[in-house]
Amino acid sequence: MIPARYAATRFPGKLMQDLGGKTVIRRTYEATLDSGLFDSVYVVTDSDIIYKEITSHGGVAIMSKKEHSCGSDRIAEAVEEMDVDIVVNVQGDEPFTEKESLEKVLNVFYEKDSERIDLASLMTPMDDWDDIMNPNSVKVIVDENGYALYYSRAPIPFPRDKEINHVYYKHKGVYAFRKQAILDFYRLPMRSLEASEKIECIRYLEYGKNIKMVETHHEGVEIDTPEDLERAKKIINKKNLLNSESTIISDMPVTTHKNFPMVPKVVYGEGAFSQTSEIISKERNGIAPFVYLIDDVFENNKSFIEDRIPLAYTDEIIYISTKEEPKTSQVDAIVSKIREDNQYTPSGIIGIGGGSILDLSKAVSILLTNAGSASDYQGWDLVKNKAVYHVGIPTISGTGAEVSRTTVLTGPERKLGINSDFTPFDQVILDPELLKDVPKDQWFYTGMDCYIHCVESLNGTYLNAFSQSYGEKAFDLCKEIFLKNNLSREEADAKLMMASWHGGMSIAYSQVGVAHAMSYGLAYVLGTKHGIGNCIVFDKLEEYYPEGVALFKEMKEYHGITIPEGICTNATEEQLNVMTKVALSLEPLWENALGNDWKSKIDANKLKEIYRSL
Repeated sequence: MIPARYAATRFPGKLMQDLGGKTVIRRTYEATLDSGLFDSVYVVTDSDIIYKEITSHGGVAIMSKKEHSCGSDRIAEAVEEMDVDIVVNVQGDEPFTEKESLEKVLNVFYEKDSERIDLASLMTPMDDWDDIMNPNSVKVIVDENGYALYYSRAPIPFPRDKEINHVYYKHKGVYAFRKQAILDFYRLPMRSLEASEKIECIRYLEYGKNIKMVETHHEGVEIDTPEDLERAKKIINKKNLLNSESTIISDMPVTTHKNFPMVPKVVYGEGAFSQTSEIISKERNGIAPFVYLIDDVFENNKSFIEDRIPLAYTDEIIYISTKEEPKTSQVDAIVSKIREDNQYTPSGIIGIGGGSILDLSKAVSILLTNAGSASDYQGWDLVKNKAVYHVGIPTISGTGAEVSRTTVLTGPERKLGINSDFTPFDQVILDPELLKDVPKDQWFYTGMDCYIHCVESLNGTYLNAFSQSYGEKAFDLCKEIFLKNNLSREEADAKLMMASWHGGMSIAYSQVGVAHAMSYGLAYVLGTKHGIGNCIVFDKLEEYYPEGVALFKEMKEYHGITIPEGICTNATEEQLNVMTKVALSLEPLWENALGNDWKSKIDANKLKEIYRSL
């Protein structure tokens, strides 16, 4: 039975709203019928409009009295003279009703305690604090056996002690009644609790009926407001695109220009880190925590980072080792820990550290809202859902990770970026003071990552005015920082932060090239860190970037940096094969470096020759 009243209080006429070419009520009716679980499916309504909508499309509808105060009363009137055992109430505003949830609620009448069950209903866990506080979302609490204790539009229990983790449950509008239970409901008068909350199943509790709740993880969309209808339309449109068998041919020219997102908010300046709490407080979702991922190099220097972070509620700090390159398995482990430690999806992920930490933070924020493993999203535009709010706070500069659309991860089969519209940070905090204790070698290697970005971008076939303007600025800053100059370390750090930002932006519309491709091979097989790996490779690439390499050698000599040599001396043929396979798999990098015909200019043997020289 699908009770359907036209004059809904919050959204009048909602059941007759168009949803992808069909009305909401028709979609609900057809979804219920398609489950194949019922002997008969009826829409029970007091509206001629809804009655005609169902019957004109081959459905079955029953006209009921207009004075009913709730759907259960309307159903009770309809079934009073019917020979039925179990009656299921499906809400008319649930167009995405699906079989699995309906089966769950029906199965309780076959369990060992079925004799004491008067009716059953569904509930789903809630992790969005806005939804928990929303009076349109009915919450339910149950006893140890899953029987309902109470329903409310308020958050129950009230979170007075915010350290206690409690799972909130949302009541879903699907009921399965014994016929006698719904007839009893019809004959019993409404009492004060039901009248106050406007939740009809409270009447059953007030008269001592037993309601068995069944957990489901199917969310769907209840059409309570015009905003809900828009959400539902997006789901329908997405399904239509996925299931479409036709091809639409347009006379309009097809554009190939990519519409990339950028970091929407950035704050820069000495001491900006101290504003972190103020900046992120507006993004706190109820009592859902902020989770800080911090480079473990700061674990023994708490006064520099941790003591300046004002934690609230169940906020958490997780120190992360960066001894190895970020891995997809590392992302999965962090995500699992966060889910185990917290009842709610975090309000946000704040990454504090170098490129590895920033990449991990971006990946973790994505995996908290996208199912599966991080390895599933290695590639271009594979991420479907918006990441949780995430903030990047670099403590070393050069990688461009704070502004990049990519998070580079070593997976079980390859080293490749998660490159998506949802990867960039929502907020970046640039504080040059955070760079002051970076060791000189590390400062140089990450700075050279920026320099190599610029060289590869500016010499690439993907270059355009956008990439060029950012790349040239970063290139000039790198020369000012790393060649003979009169800059203090503080001035150099401030300029390096800007070089890193511009260098990262230079490859948003472009790509990197040979050094990065080969460095990925080194990292995957030998675990070589990204910054130093780039330097090791770039030092041998005069054939591809003669002017850039010559300037690099000059910078290296000026700063007294000795690049490691002989790292591939003992590499086996199998290891070299894997390195070359990983490097050559990064086709956009080679196309940017060598053009569309890059495969005629580079092959595995040529790469092995370079690798052996490292």
